[in-house]
Amino acid sequence: MKLLFSLVVISASLLSGCATKSVEQNSRPHFVNNAVITEPLEIDYQSELAVAKLSQLINHVKLDNDKMAQMLYDRGVIFDSMGLRTLAQLDFRRALEYKPAFADAYNFIGIHMTLIGQFSQAFEIFDNVLEIEPEHSYVYLNRGIALYYFGKNELAVDDLETFLMRQPNDPYRAMWLYLAEYEINPEDARLRLIYNASMIDKNKWSYQLIDLFLGDIDEKQFIENMSRSLQSPRELVDRLCEGYFYLAKLKLQQGDEETAKNYFRLALSTNVFEFVEHKYAKLELAKLYEKAKQRYNPANQLPVKN
Repeated sequence: MKLLFSLVVISASLLSGCATKSVEQNSRPHFVNNAVITEPLEIDYQSELAVAKLSQLINHVKLDNDKMAQMLYDRGVIFDSMGLRTLAQLDFRRALEYKPAFADAYNFIGIHMTLIGQFSQAFEIFDNVLEIEPEHSYVYLNRGIALYYFGKNELAVDDLETFLMRQPNDPYRAMWLYLAEYEINPEDARLRLIYNASMIDKNKWSYQLIDLFLGDIDEKQFIENMSRSLQSPRELVDRLCEGYFYLAKLKLQQGDEETAKNYFRLALSTNVFEFVEHKYAKLELAKLYEKAKQRYNPANQLPVKN
């Protein structure tokens, strides 16, 4: 699921053909040990040109505060889509210096705080977003996810339910609500997912996420379907990022942590940095590594006698 953001549009028609060709070449599906893989997404020329153009404007053109804040924010969004989170964070914070009431910049900072486990700061920042812009499009998703990873699932459900109600035909919104509800009561979560699925178009590929969790299709069929009926070369990479993330979450529900780790790694291997699933796959892996570390604590072992 792609995060909502604004980008500065620049003219790059001379390079668009090269970029399209690269995507087509790198997005062909390959099956290895019953898994679909493809080459990681490459940073396209337009993103690099946009960064160059924005940097020139930021550094050499006298802009009013609102325009400077927007330029910094736009560059930060592009950095984030490239996986350059530190540079993105710097731009978002600089944008707030020029425009303190900038809800979108706060929203991204809150996401980054969640990803590094600074939950108290994340909640404070998301609250700032709602104070500035009560109808912000994505803050309920992002705060809900932060609450989910912090273990406050009842509060997470409240936010994720609000997010779903704004667009009840979105399968990704239904899935995040289900994941939070599952931690409270798996059977109730399943029944709620069945109900929410009735409002979603079954012809969408993403509906298969719901089929997967309800057991209407199996793991093998789901993986095979990710490479079918593609509308564009880029779509395969996007599907793999999303699909492997949710497969990993299913495996965690089934108690198969090792397979879950591999699916999270496959999601990360796509390099679709701007997707929610890519961002939180890394956090999920960090949690699993920490859990394994705590499970194996050499300090708890008995000393070996000579």
